[in-house]
Amino acid sequence: MTTKRTITLILLLVAIATSALAQQGLHVADIFSRYGHERGCKMVEMHDTELHGYELKTYQSLTYRIHGDEIAPLLEEDRRKAKKIREVVSDGRVSSGYYIMPPTAEGLNRYILYSQKQDNSGAIVYIEGKLEPDDILKLCYQRRK
Repeated sequence: MTTKRTITLILLLVAIATSALAQQGLHVADIFSRYGHERGCKMVEMHDTELHGYELKTYQSLTYRIHGDEIAPLLEEDRRKAKKIREVVSDGRVSSGYYIMPPTAEGLNRYILYSQKQDNSGAIVYIEGKLEPDDILKLCYQRRK
């Protein structure tokens, strides 16, 4: 194996291990690993980054076109562990949610946001960092100039 390939392999393994530790104890980790590379899905993953002026330890998002029925039960498991829940219910079913999860051992706050349409398409966002709940709402819902 060439040195360049070895370094690339090591960096890939470190990135995988870091994302798995970030979501330790959460089913959202299963969602990203299972559906992140599926056809009809798009995943974005960033570590130790800044987004609109906020420092994030981990940011992951997944948009999907057809997997809503498979993803919903996994999200329900994390919902049960949430410290705080905000949801929008439409026609008797949760169409979007905002969950504040218990912090990591290092004291980092963890958030899961999601939205799902009637056609089984939707999006999930996992954010981890020193952000407060109001920061998440500003980050996600504030209009950009």
